[in-house]
Amino acid sequence: MERKALNSLGYMELAAFFIFGIFLLGVYFGVAWLQGAMAVLFVIPMAGVLRYPGRCRSTGEPFVKARFAWSLITMFLYLGMGFGLLMIV
Repeated sequence: MERKALNSLGYMELAAFFIFGIFLLGVYFGVAWLQGAMAVLFVIPMAGVLRYPGRCRSTGEPFVKARFAWSLITMFLYLGMGFGLLMIV
C-alpha cells in the first residue's frame, strides 16, 4: 500500500512550515502584503490536513489518529504563534 493519504498529510505540514517561515520574514522586514498573502495561503495546508480523514476513507488506508492530532496541533500552534507575533509587533 502506498499510504497516499499519510504522505499528503506530511506534505501539508511541510507546506505550512514554509508558509509560516515566509510569514516570519514578512514580520521581520515589515512587509504587510507578504504577511497578508501568507495568512491567506495558510488556508491551503490547513484544508489539506482537514481533508485527511476523508482521503483515508476514499483510498482505504487506515486512519492514524495520532498523526492527524499532531498535524492539527501543529497547525494551531503556527496560527497562535503568528497571531501572537502580530499582537507583539
